[in-house]
Amino acid sequence: MPSHTSNNPTPSTNQDSPQPFGSEHCEDHREDLHEDAGVEGYFEPGSLDTGLSEPADEGPYTVEYQGAARVVGYGKTALDLFNEDRFSDHRRLNLYYPWASKGEWEVAQYLLKSSLSLADIDEFLKLELVEKMNLSFKTAKELRSRADLLPAVPQWKYRVIPAQPGFPSKNPLVLYYRDAVECLQHILRNPLIQDSLKFTPLQIFNTAAKTMRVYESWLSGNRAWSMQSQIPAGAALLGTILSSDKTTISVITGNRVAHPLLISLANIDSEVLSKASNHLFNLLALIPIPRYMHSKREVNGVCENRLYHQSLDIVLEPLKKAASIGVMMADPVGQVRLCYTPCASFIVDTPEASLIAYDIESYWQVAQKARTNGVVDPFWQDWPLAEPCEFLTPEPLHHWHKMFFDHDLQWGIQAAGPHELDFRYSLLQPRVGFRKFPDGISTLKQVTGKTHRDIQRSLIPLIAGAVSSQFLVSLRALMDFRYSGKARRFNDNTSGRLQLALDEFHDHKGEIIDIGARVNSKGQPIDNWHIPKLEFMQSVVPSIAASGPVSQWSADVTEHAHITQVKEPARAGNNKDYEAQIVRHLDMHSRLRSFDLMTCMKESKVDLRVVEESSVDAEAIDFEPEDGDEGPPDDEARCTLLSSSAQLVAHLTSGSKFGGAKRRKADLFYRSLSVAQNPNALLPHRTFTDSSGCTAFHLVRDPDQKTLNLDHAAALFHLPDFVGSLRDYLDRFSEGRETFTVGGRRGGGLNSNLPFSQIKVWSKVVLQGRQYFNADLVTDPYTILALPPDEKWVYGRQDCAIINVDPSECWPRSSMNGHSVVAVKMIFTVSQPKKPARPIPGTHQFLAYCERFDVVAQEPPPPEYAHLPLFNAWNNHSPDYFTGCYVLKRARRSNGEPFGDIIPLTQFRALADLIPHFRNKADRRLSSFTSFHLKDEFFFNKYFDHEIYHTLEHTESV
Repeated sequence: MPSHTSNNPTPSTNQDSPQPFGSEHCEDHREDLHEDAGVEGYFEPGSLDTGLSEPADEGPYTVEYQGAARVVGYGKTALDLFNEDRFSDHRRLNLYYPWASKGEWEVAQYLLKSSLSLADIDEFLKLELVEKMNLSFKTAKELRSRADLLPAVPQWKYRVIPAQPGFPSKNPLVLYYRDAVECLQHILRNPLIQDSLKFTPLQIFNTAAKTMRVYESWLSGNRAWSMQSQIPAGAALLGTILSSDKTTISVITGNRVAHPLLISLANIDSEVLSKASNHLFNLLALIPIPRYMHSKREVNGVCENRLYHQSLDIVLEPLKKAASIGVMMADPVGQVRLCYTPCASFIVDTPEASLIAYDIESYWQVAQKARTNGVVDPFWQDWPLAEPCEFLTPEPLHHWHKMFFDHDLQWGIQAAGPHELDFRYSLLQPRVGFRKFPDGISTLKQVTGKTHRDIQRSLIPLIAGAVSSQFLVSLRALMDFRYSGKARRFNDNTSGRLQLALDEFHDHKGEIIDIGARVNSKGQPIDNWHIPKLEFMQSVVPSIAASGPVSQWSADVTEHAHITQVKEPARAGNNKDYEAQIVRHLDMHSRLRSFDLMTCMKESKVDLRVVEESSVDAEAIDFEPEDGDEGPPDDEARCTLLSSSAQLVAHLTSGSKFGGAKRRKADLFYRSLSVAQNPNALLPHRTFTDSSGCTAFHLVRDPDQKTLNLDHAAALFHLPDFVGSLRDYLDRFSEGRETFTVGGRRGGGLNSNLPFSQIKVWSKVVLQGRQYFNADLVTDPYTILALPPDEKWVYGRQDCAIINVDPSECWPRSSMNGHSVVAVKMIFTVSQPKKPARPIPGTHQFLAYCERFDVVAQEPPPPEYAHLPLFNAWNNHSPDYFTGCYVLKRARRSNGEPFGDIIPLTQFRALADLIPHFRNKADRRLSSFTSFHLKDEFFFNKYFDHEIYHTLEHTESV
């Protein structure tokens, strides 16, 4: 029976429905109303009555499976095994044995991890300066032999698989593999995953009323709960993740292919698991690549499929046994549990999914013609709790992003025309950190998944006006499906939205064929929907309920693992017997990483293990500790005992290299704390946060324009009302206003008296926010530019930002309630008088001159959507139905000048991407340098970034 707890593993969700812009911001309102009332183009809470009852304001409620994953004893930690190594006695005197010292170990590690060949290393060791170092190894061969003395990792094996009678292969079929259970235990003992490791299945509800399920991990899905009920009481589930895909290891020429099989654990938090720098996907096997000599290609294919399943059957035998009777395994702190190893997910692309699933009906049609038998013994047939329809989880990289490039994009090119679409892509204003396509996208070949995503960001707003409305809706629905499907957390409503988006595509997909946009490689029309990746989309919603969010099964990390686990090791060899050289290379590098971490822990005098022994349930399962498990050695008892990986990394003397990637994501929130505590930091602080802690900011130390007179600044940036806007800002500040808006009648004029005459100007600011689904995690930092006109950018280069105009609304959970979109024209601060004079009130901070955008009224959805709950509550200021994006227009005064005002930088929340609204053919006189300034109407692009998408969609609002 499950136990009921009040744990809150997920941040509480904002249950308010997304609110539209207030009706007073319609573009067709009189200008005198704008100027007199001073209204802003932002969302007002409560302006829309949806007719839906508000849920109770409670946090998530968690139900854990009672009695699961009981600790039955204590085993050996990774450090214990290191202390029991055959050379542990030598390491009591020299921690870095078989190296003479720490310095020699660092040199050896650098050489062994480098791409230098043995000859290059020999040449390096003969350098006069290196010889003076008196290294204990003199040759590369001796260096490699020393590495073989490091503590062992899961050992590689090989087996020669005999060819099927009557079907010989040109090459020997050699299977290189490791014990799968040993690999899982090696991953499970990793001290750096302790904080992100969970064993207990759970059911998460949005409130204590348990009316709506929440899915945020594999353990929160229905499969894990069901599996737990089918294994002995007190046992633990270790969800095995497998991934296989053929990969080319030749460079430019050659036909060398490897077929790796990777393994990892679904019990590890997906945020940690998805980072390739954590090395949590290990190579389990290299499946043989046969070269059968049969004259018929179909026969060779069947034999290769059989070999694939036969190889996996051999490699996965230990996992099948453990899934049947269980196996004792220790976690990073030494706690031992009886573990069962079902298959949580097998990450593959479309062809391998068909191969694994063993589709008899589709195969039999071909098999009858070739008179051959298919795969009669699939590897999963004797694996308990393994069903292909469950463990073949949707895979976003191939099933979604690759499908977009192969199908959606090609339909768009056919419908809009390649020249028109290429030209529209070339008109997009560049964004710092994002790829631009100056030559268009219609001729791109052999692009990566990252390029697929870069193209996706802008396709829907760009084809608007060049294609029919029905065609646009069909592609927009698929895009919504992909973006919504990448959410880190789902509930019953959000997964239902996913299905609605897919249904909407099917309702409108006929337009794609009707206009002839679906064609083959020869340009001939196709009148069917035989697209396997499209069929796989039907399984996404059921998979979310069964196995949790789909994003955790993306092949991004496994594709990168192919580089580090296969391609780089193969290219470091001599192009002979590359399989054997790959496994030797990986064995050595695994030893190096393990030795590096263990010696760092020893040097730092820390140990990771359970401090309290009361957590052991000795009666749960009969367990006898192994010899030598009585406790840590006496010298280890003097170490600082830690129980979390965060504490461990903080205590390590070289902890930074174990925290993940070498170049970690900048955390401006953390930096701002250091700056705030530094009494010598420049004022105003160059790195800081807003008062609510929603956004962090960073500017470079020195301004681009150190001293600029006000009149000169106004002329340089083409801001005729700059001085007047400064006067208005100071007046509003003196009135006690803390939050500023863009709009209202201009009070100050060109001749206004100001208590200062000079400013300092910066050209850019870096913003960083908090993630929509987890406020404890930060987003990627984005750069906002504000550059004056020059020869190239004749109107200047300005990015757009989302600003907060209602302090009661907190970004991003508020969505656009209480926020507005502005163009950032100038970033500056006022030159303060010299001490001892006090700073001018309201000016000792970073400010920005911004111009406002207002939303354009939109027509409601077509009548066929009258059954939707929000149809009757449709507001004129909702997004454009066909693109799903808000349509914005520059707010202008009665004299035609844009609305501009001074806004403190602390009101900025995020970068906004605005794409010009082309109603027909794009004007050929436009360019990427002028399109933003010569157009007045724009789409507020929600597909620019996943965080922006979920924020604008208010994903968890209902």
